Amino acid sequence: MTVIYEIYADEAWTHSSLPLNRYWCFFGGIFGQQCDLDRLDTSIRKIRQKYNLKSEIKWKSISAQNINCYKELVSCLFSYIESNQIKYRQFFTDLSYIWVPNDDDDEDVHELTTQFRFYYIFLKRAFGIEYLPVNSLTKTTILIHLDNHSSQQHKDNLIEFSENLPRTLRRPDIDIKVAFKNSKKDNRLQICDLIMGAAGSYGNKQHEKREPGIRGMKPKQKLRLELSKHIYNGLKNIVMEDRNARAFNWFESTGFNNDPSNKLNHKVRIWKFKPQNYQKDKGWENDHLDEQGNYIGPDISDEIFKAGY
Repeated sequence: MTVIYEIYADEAWTHSSLPLNRYWCFFGGIFGQQCDLDRLDTSIRKIRQKYNLKSEIKWKSISAQNINCYKELVSCLFSYIESNQIKYRQFFTDLSYIWVPNDDDDEDVHELTTQFRFYYIFLKRAFGIEYLPVNSLTKTTILIHLDNHSSQQHKDNLIEFSENLPRTLRRPDIDIKVAFKNSKKDNRLQICDLIMGAAGSYGNKQHEKREPGIRGMKPKQKLRLELSKHIYNGLKNIVMEDRNARAFNWFESTGFNNDPSNKLNHKVRIWKFKPQNYQKDKGWENDHLDEQGNYIGPDISDEIFKAGY
C-alpha cells in the first residue's frame, strides 16, 4: 500500500520593481495526506457555492463583495491546520540581509533563476519530508503541485532537482512527482496566494502608502488590512497553541524547540531566508523609514554575519 502526501505551493511578491519592498519572494505551501487535501478542496467548494463565488480566489481581487467569503475560506483552512490534518509553510526573503558572496560565487544570476532556486530550497527544507515515518511495508509518494510558469527550462530544472530529493535526503523509500498546473482552476493553490498576499502586504506596510494629496486609507487598503489581520490572528493562535509559545512573529523564522523533526511536526512554520554570508542594512528598520514605511537609504554595518537554519 502506498501512502500519498501532497504539497500545494505558490509564490508571490517576486518582483523587485521600484519602490523596493523589504519582504519579497514569498513561497507558501500546504502539506498533508492526499485524502485530507481532497477534503479541504470539497470544503472550499462548499463555501464558494454558499457565497456564489465564481471568480478566482486571489489577493489582488479582494472587494467588499467577497471579503466575508475570503475570511471564511481562510478560517476553513486554519481549521484543518488546527486539527493537524494539514500543515502550512512559508518562506520569504528580507532585503535588510545583504548577500556577501564568496570568491567562487556567481554574482550575475538572473532574477528568475534565483526565484526558482529559492523554490527548490523551500521544497527541500521547509516541509521536513526527511522526517516522514519510515515503513518498510509501504511506499511513500509525495505529489507536488505548483502554479504554472512560462519558462519551460526553469520548470524542467525544478522538476529534476525536486524529484531527486529522496536521494539527496537519503530517503529511498520516498517517491516525489512534480506537476505544474493552472492555479485559476485549483482552489488549494489559490488559498496559498491569499495568505502570501496578506503576508507581503502587511509586512511591506501597504496600508500606510498614500498617493499625493490623499489622506487616510483607500477602501481596498482597508479591506486588505482587515483580511491581513484576520490571517495573522489565525496563524498566531495556531502557533501559540501548537508550540506553547508566548508570541508570534510573522516575519521571523520559527524555532525548532531543540528538535529538527519539528520541521515536519509543527503545524505552521515560517522561514525567513538569510544568505550564508550577509551584512545587515539597518536602513530597513522602522526608525529609518519615512512616515509611509518607505525605504530612504542604506545604513549598512561593516560586520559580516553567517546564517544558520
